[in-house]
Amino acid sequence: MNKKEQALEALEQVIKEREAADRRRKAMKGSQEESIVSDWTLTQLHIVAIVKEQERANNTMLAEHLNVSKPAITKAVKKLLDQQILEKTQLADNKKEVYYRLTKSGEMLTFIHSQLHEQARNRYMRIFAEFNSTELETIIRFLHALAENIKSH
Repeated sequence: MNKKEQALEALEQVIKEREAADRRRKAMKGSQEESIVSDWTLTQLHIVAIVKEQERANNTMLAEHLNVSKPAITKAVKKLLDQQILEKTQLADNKKEVYYRLTKSGEMLTFIHSQLHEQARNRYMRIFAEFNSTELETIIRFLHALAENIKSH
């Protein structure tokens, strides 16, 4: 088997293992934090993170920042509002424009989400520590090429 075939086999194995891990987490519901976060879509979690960072987050800004359609933002925000993760707010001098801010539950969700991100980051950094600089450059090139390929399909 040549190196390209070995690389493809390794990539397929990563995808299979990731899918199996996702299935195990869903079946076990993992930690309480993972259980809470798993109730939300990635878009919703990113919306909550942006609202925490930005003083004035509205549908237009969220759509541009996340590179998704306004209807997708509207749908995601509706559930966040219904579940009292976000609340609407308006400026005193502009009642037409609607902005969002986090509720206490929203603050807790962003905290849990950031903790899980940090744990994942630490796991990846431990893996990267096993490679030298030249190997890391190759990994980076591969990941950029993979991301571009995904984007174009």
